[in-house]
Amino acid sequence: MADVNIIPKIQCDNCGLTVDKVKQGNGASTSYHKPTMWGSCKIEGGRATDEYGGKSRLTFVDLCQSCANAAVDAAAAALKAVRKEQDDD
Repeated sequence: MADVNIIPKIQCDNCGLTVDKVKQGNGASTSYHKPTMWGSCKIEGGRATDEYGGKSRLTFVDLCQSCANAAVDAAAAALKAVRKEQDDD
């Protein structure tokens, strides 16, 4: 019977891009990890949540490089805008 090589996949939590995980090691010590350029995002806000589905946090465990960069850029722009508003007061 032929050997079957199964490589685990990883999927971006935002856009759905699916790629192979990166293999490290050989034999019994083989492990698979997310690609090095992938990121994650966990943001907790100060808003109160309610039992009707209010959101006070964002959690994306696996983000491809494009989505991770977009998340960082968006957060930086939003925080800069808030800082500017506070400076104008």
